[in-house]
Amino acid sequence: MIHVAIVEDEEKYREQLVDFLSRYSREREIAIQSRCYCDGIDVLDEYAKQFQVILLDIRMKHIDGMETARKIREKDKAVIIIFITNMAEYAIQGYDVEARGFILKPVRYRLFSQQMDRALRELESKKVEYLSLQFPTGVRNVGLKDIFYMENREHYLHIHLEHEIITFYCTIKEMEKRLEGKPFFRCNSGLIVNLAKVQSVRNNEIQIHGETLTVSRSRKKEFMELLTEYMGEGEYV
Repeated sequence: MIHVAIVEDEEKYREQLVDFLSRYSREREIAIQSRCYCDGIDVLDEYAKQFQVILLDIRMKHIDGMETARKIREKDKAVIIIFITNMAEYAIQGYDVEARGFILKPVRYRLFSQQMDRALRELESKKVEYLSLQFPTGVRNVGLKDIFYMENREHYLHIHLEHEIITFYCTIKEMEKRLEGKPFFRCNSGLIVNLAKVQSVRNNEIQIHGETLTVSRSRKKEFMELLTEYMGEGEYV
């Protein structure tokens, strides 16, 4: 599922972009969920990194697209921003907010689909994320999706994979910082779990890979909130 925001103050363009996304979804056979906003203020009020792509008009009544993009970038470095504009000269300014592309009005489907193709290629390239572990003998890259959980014992982290446990010299606090923004949660003083691998939760016990792990009482509420949020997005495996 690709989550797309349409931020456009003109109704005819909002409707056109919704139609284009529906057509693109059918042609590429991918699921796309879109949400429309009439102004930059509206999307900023509820922005929480819930979108992968934002189709953003530049000229709007209350807050223009460039300023909206700057504020979004303060919260989200990864989202793909594509500007919708009738003024090509704005393209240079787009570099300041790391815009991935521009679609000129009147919007043509061929150019729209080309920009979406580029966005999808970028999203695909980001799907596989790795954790680089430095050992005396060299570096090993471990796919984040392959990690079930990590436990800390005597200054070493034991990283549990499907058929292997990797022992790595690192404090759990350091690893927690490295995993910031990823679907991992520190359940107690010595345990970090991959939210994608949680099979069930009962009281303070978590089932992962057939093993029973414990979330501390003080962290249970935050854990459940993040797990619920993650399950709603459901893109990471």
